[in-house]
Formats: sequence, C-alpha cells, structure tokens
Amino acid sequence: MQDKTTSEVAAAAAATTVDEGNAPAVQDFAATAAATAAVAAGCQIYPPTSFQVCGAIRDKYNQMGGPTSFLLFPKSNELTNPGNTGKRSEFIGGNIYWSAATGAHPVAHEFLFKWGDHGYETGFLKYPKTDEIVLSDGISRRQQFQGGHIYWSPATGAHSIQGAIYDKWTALGAETGVLKFPTSDEVVAPDGTGRFTTFQGGAIYWHPTTGAHPVYGPLHMFWGLSGYEAGPYGYPTGDPVYTGDNVSQTFQRGTIQLWDGQLGGVHQVDESDELTLDDTWIFPEYPAWPPTPDTFADWNTVDDPDGSLAEQNRQEAVMVDNALATLGGYEVTRYLWKHMYEDPGIAVTLAPSTIDEWMEESFTGIDGFTAPALVRSANRDRTVATAIEYADRLNKPFKATFIAIDKDDEGVERKRWILTRGLSGSDQWYAAGRYSMSACTSVIARPGPAGQHPIKLVQQAHTYDVYDFDPEYTNSLPVDFATEITLRGFRLGINKWFQVFGHGSQIAWEGLR
Repeated sequence: MQDKTTSEVAAAAAATTVDEGNAPAVQDFAATAAATAAVAAGCQIYPPTSFQVCGAIRDKYNQMGGPTSFLLFPKSNELTNPGNTGKRSEFIGGNIYWSAATGAHPVAHEFLFKWGDHGYETGFLKYPKTDEIVLSDGISRRQQFQGGHIYWSPATGAHSIQGAIYDKWTALGAETGVLKFPTSDEVVAPDGTGRFTTFQGGAIYWHPTTGAHPVYGPLHMFWGLSGYEAGPYGYPTGDPVYTGDNVSQTFQRGTIQLWDGQLGGVHQVDESDELTLDDTWIFPEYPAWPPTPDTFADWNTVDDPDGSLAEQNRQEAVMVDNALATLGGYEVTRYLWKHMYEDPGIAVTLAPSTIDEWMEESFTGIDGFTAPALVRSANRDRTVATAIEYADRLNKPFKATFIAIDKDDEGVERKRWILTRGLSGSDQWYAAGRYSMSACTSVIARPGPAGQHPIKLVQQAHTYDVYDFDPEYTNSLPVDFATEITLRGFRLGINKWFQVFGHGSQIAWEGLR
C-alpha cells in the first residue's frame, strides 16, 4: 500500500457527484478525501477512517495486511508514548508500538491486557521485541519484551515470566517440559523477599540466597501441605534429584523425598519441639468427584410415570438390607446401603473405630490388593529410619513426616491413595468392594547408639472410597443381586453414588530404637 496521491484525491472528489439521496455518505467521503490531501509525509490513511499511520508503524501495519489483518482499522493518529520513549498507533484489534531499540511490533488481545497490567512500556516489561510467536502446539503463543516474556495458552490465559525464574523454566523445557505453561505472573512471597511463579505442573521459587529452583509433582504437594516456604523446610536450594524411581530435593532447613512409596520430609528441630495432632493430618488430597464426567450419565434416565418401578426398587433394597441383617456382622454395609437410598449423593464420614478395625493385621488383603496393616507398618518403619539417619549424621534431633502413596498404571509415583482392602468376607468388602488408604507417621529422633535412639512417634490412617456399583461387576450371587438392584435405582434417580471418608485413631508411642 502506498500514500494517497493528489490525483487519487481529485478522483475521490469527483465521485461525490451522485444523487441527493446519498448526500450524507457523499459528504463523509468528501471529508475523508479532503483529510487525505493533508496527510503528513511518511504517513498514510485508510478510508473510511481519517487517522494517519506513519513511519515504521505504517510499514509494520501494511506488512501485516493493513485493515485486513487482525488489527482492523486504525482508531488514533500516531501517539507519543510517556517520556518520549517511543511511538504507538491504536487500532480496533490492538496497538502497534515502536521504539528506536526494538522497532515496531503489534501487541493485541490478551497480550495487550496483560502488558497493560504491568504498566505497558513504562513497566518492567518495557517495549515488545517481537510479534506474537506461535508455539509448537499451533495454538498457544508467546511474545518477548525488553524486560521479560508473556505466554498465552487457551487453558491458562496470558501470564508474564522473566528473570531467573524464566531462565530456569526454559532450562527445563519451557512449556514443553514438566512444568508446562505458567498459571500466574511472578508473585512476591509473603516474606517480601522471595518470588515464585506457578505453572500447570508445579512452581519455580526464587530467593536471593538460594536462586531459582522448581518444585513439582508429589514433592510440591507435600511441601505445600507443610506450608510452602513459610513452613519448616523453607525455600528449595536445589532441583529434584532422581535415583531410579525415587526422587529427593533439598531445602533450606531439610529434605523432601519420595522413596519406595513413602512421600515426606525430614528437618532439624529444637530439643523442646514436640509432635502435634496436626502432624498426621498430612495426606493426599481426595480424588476429584465425580471421577469422570460420565459418572452420573445414567442417573435418573428411566421414566416411571406412576412410580411403580421406584416402589418395586425400594422393596428390593429392603430385601438386601434384611439379608445383611440375617448374615450378621455387616453393620457398616447396612449403614452405607441405607444411606445411598435415604441421603443420596451426600458424603459419609466413618467412625475412627471402623478404620482402626480395618488396620488390624487380620485384614491381610486378597486378589493382589495390599493389606492395610502392611501399608501402615511400611510407612512407620520408613519414617523412623529416616529420622534416625539424619539425627546420627548431623548429631542433632530431627523430625521426619511421611505419608504412603501409590503408583499409577505407568509405575510413576504420585499423590494418590493406595488401593487396598481387607479379608474376603469382611464388612468393608461387601460395603464397597475395596477402599483406598493413606497412612501418615511423624517421628522425632535424637542421636544415640544403635538401638538406643530416643524416639517419639505418632501415626494415623486415613481412608477414602466412592460408594458406587459397576454394571460389569460379577462375583457372587448376593453381590450380583445387590448390584442389579442399585443400578436400577440409580437409573430411576432414587439413589446416588457418594464419597466415603474415614480417619483412624492416632497411635502414639515413645521409646528407644
């Protein structure tokens, strides 16, 4: 596109000799044509607007396609930015900014909004150095500025990232690495000194004495449950270190590790420090509910105009309840079964005594499921051994807290409850078929000879399950019968799956190990 010439202006004026019915439009065009004649050297207008776009900004605009680009038509003349640091022209779809150091680049949509949050060119990001750059997924984008970067994806929106945190993130593969896209701008930590940026897969924390380090996966979860950098571990001082499937990471005042299905940390304590009731309330988050979008796809999908099907289903549910009462020893099963019909969809918390019973050694597990007692004992032994190891090595009292977590189908350990259940024929087996658990142990150990380390220990088991019925489940006649009944009731909308929680009693122990 070139600047308008005098002959083009004359031709535009001649075109105004049309019928009077179009007089207003003709006058507008004539006014535009007149304005064209006054275009400054090196500038250009784009009818029907009369705004002048000039110099390098004009060249960039034309290169992009002018009004046919996403910027559309101009809505301002060229403007001088604060402090006379550069120029800009504003368009319907965004702006183009120019400075002598960076040249002319468009900033639009969410990039413009985020840049504006930080003060535009007067903020720490300063002027744009690039246009938007499409990333490898073909959808997401980034843009580079003098003081940092803005990244955008449909899932996370636009966020700025800069400095040492940006350098660490790119070293880890940027958006294609383990952390993926940023979900926040850089945030000042509560202490007023540190900084952090959160990502889809974790976070990067920076402190002037420790540098920038990522925290992600189960270690990030445990560190967060312990209070992040304000907790007993402080800021990370190194990146995660992997040894096979195991991983550990050092912090200012301790170490967090995931080792053989035990996730936790160990840190130095004072001689006066004691265990608290809160120590064993660190456990994996309950899974999202419903676990899949189609969990309730069949709920209330069967028509029952006269209510006869619902009445029949309720009578059949009473038959199941009577059968359980006749068998005896299935109090929890009966309670959960009745709850499904009487309070559909409402979560249930079981009594600590019930969870304690499931933790007994007699519940040995079947069909490849891990016995709860084994999970709990492994959690206790690992925690005690770690606390003693650090106490002896550094000749100071140390506190270790570990939770038990499971592996996913690919063998990668993560924040997940351990799938387990008790003996066949136990109350819980008929109640829901299986349940998940996590044991949490906290130990304070002091240095000493072998077998003579003063130990204080507290442990607690936590369980979780979803009370539901699988339409493809087959096992035995009583279970199949109950499954068939409850699925019919579910489709009629008179019962509903629900969550079951449980927290066992705390076990305290003090002695020598």
